[in-house]
Amino acid sequence: MKKLILLFLLAAFLPLSNLFSQPAYYTESFEAYDTLTFPAGWMLKYHRPYGPNDWAADWKVRDTGTAVPGLASALAKAYDGKKGLGVSWWMLDTVESIADTWIITKQFTNLPSDAIFTFWASGGSTSYSDSMQVLISPNGDTAYSSFELLESYNWPTGSTYGNFTQKIIDLSVYVGTNPRLAFRYYMDCTTMGFAVYVDKVQMLGTIGINPIGSNVPKEFALHQNYPNPFNPTTKIKFDIPRNTDVTLEVYNTLGQVVKTLYKGYATAGYYETDFTASGLPSGAYFYRIVTKDFTDVKKMMLIK
Repeated sequence: MKKLILLFLLAAFLPLSNLFSQPAYYTESFEAYDTLTFPAGWMLKYHRPYGPNDWAADWKVRDTGTAVPGLASALAKAYDGKKGLGVSWWMLDTVESIADTWIITKQFTNLPSDAIFTFWASGGSTSYSDSMQVLISPNGDTAYSSFELLESYNWPTGSTYGNFTQKIIDLSVYVGTNPRLAFRYYMDCTTMGFAVYVDKVQMLGTIGINPIGSNVPKEFALHQNYPNPFNPTTKIKFDIPRNTDVTLEVYNTLGQVVKTLYKGYATAGYYETDFTASGLPSGAYFYRIVTKDFTDVKKMMLIK
């Protein structure tokens, strides 16, 4: 929690582009979907003993400016692009006027130690409050009992409808797990509830490379893999003296890419990664690092 508070304090004083050093290895802005489709692996769940008032008001991808069930003249909103994911209070059940509906993400695998889950969200209006929970199932199980509460977000009465703010959740304590996350709209709609929207969902984290130590090198370097020759796994190390985009790829003798070990942003430091050549034939291979200011290539031998 202390780490999460620090992130929010930093966000108040720094541009978000400077806040995160981790690359985004998953981004979903919902532009390819509609009211009948969701991203691969995502799913809906309705957690009430009574049926909802109107299924059309459930979590759905809607075009900006289109009608939303139960909102009269208020229209759908999005933060990034033309489409966003949203739910309205009109999902209340037919007996107790409680809305309790979940949208569950795809399953992520082997969360890195610096994993951050971030998204943009909007809720509430001038007349009604809203709230939303974000939960995690560390093993990816979709049963309700498998989920743990991460954060609750509240939009009080008087909130500006469609005003998106970025939400940031530190997932480093879940390193190595294979989780799913869930957005839960849980409201007593007798006096509260209007609409909640979510957009530009991202998972950030350094995958494919591991930092070594805390020092900063004086110059760029790509080191010879070890062991070499190898079968089937070898380590590759490189040094980055300043923050930059990095691409590290393995090629065969025909110049074809056989493996992208890393492609993204990296902060200054010493790094290593493993290359496993299972399924590749014996022979010579080349690995190349490319940054804005540095490029190097080295040869390695796979002997089975």
